[in-house]
Amino acid sequence: MNSLEIAKIAGVSRSTVSRVVNNYGNVPKETRDKVLEVVKKYNYVPHASARMLAGMKSRIIGLFIIDMKEESSYHKMTTSSYFSPFTNAVIDTANKQQYNILISLINKPRDFKNAKEMFYNKTISGGIFIGGNNNEPDIREIIEEGYKVAVIEQDINDEQDTFNKCILINSDSFGGAFDATNYLIKLGHKKISHIVGDMGHRTGFLRLEGYKKALSDAGIIIKNNLIIKGNYTEESGYKAGLKLLSREIPTAIFAGNDSMSIGVIRAIQEANLKIPDDISIVGFDDIEVARYLQPALTTVKIPLFEMASIAVNNLIKASEEDNSFYANYKIPLELVIRNSCRSI
Repeated sequence: MNSLEIAKIAGVSRSTVSRVVNNYGNVPKETRDKVLEVVKKYNYVPHASARMLAGMKSRIIGLFIIDMKEESSYHKMTTSSYFSPFTNAVIDTANKQQYNILISLINKPRDFKNAKEMFYNKTISGGIFIGGNNNEPDIREIIEEGYKVAVIEQDINDEQDTFNKCILINSDSFGGAFDATNYLIKLGHKKISHIVGDMGHRTGFLRLEGYKKALSDAGIIIKNNLIIKGNYTEESGYKAGLKLLSREIPTAIFAGNDSMSIGVIRAIQEANLKIPDDISIVGFDDIEVARYLQPALTTVKIPLFEMASIAVNNLIKASEEDNSFYANYKIPLELVIRNSCRSI
């Protein structure tokens, strides 16, 4: 059913149908009511912008996946062990409430322009941002203009911070990293390395701090040569592993995420070392493949489905109640013990 067919049934011109759905004032009430009755009867769905101008609320939520690493691509996003399950959870939660998800990838700074347009033209009722740097200025700008936004992993600097005016869902990265490192310490390890994630992200910084705190509390000296930078990709973990093993061989490694753990494992195997006989390893995220590695990977579980559900449910609540709904969630994490670590 299109606008021309609606016009014929209602006995008006196509332009009159357009004026009605766009809520123009120069249409007689009798004509307007007749057109709207036909629109309702035949379940006519006009263009999104027209529906918005007609006062109808969008039942679409935008999911903006930010991944600006040089090696990022569409295909890597769809197979991502982090973005893919989160996306599935967002879609599932929204669909159960008759909302749809519009997914947009942000691989370059200029891609934020398209994201902003979706808010400005009311294509979406709200948006979820995941994967962004801490204190991302483009997200800040959208929030400042009063749009409904949920952000995954973002620090708040003070009470006046713009990010206080959105829905924040943060995992306890510090606590998870502390628990992971402390677990290795309790197994008797003192020479523990850390493969650091992207330091532009809240998670990268906090996981490093949690690692350092656990060592300090145990009276173990923090050695900079045991801290190697990565960027959350498997390849960066592999390169970090090669670099680490060329310096010295630790008894244990805590990697900032599971993808880097897989890269590190490859480097360890190429060095003819065994896990956990020679080196114990702990990851972070608990991606699906972690349990199927040989040996199965001990890791920190992030409840991505719960985080996705919180984001979607809060945005729907804010949209349907048409209010400025702010919230700040801190999600506890769980250490999942498998077979990649041993006591020494």
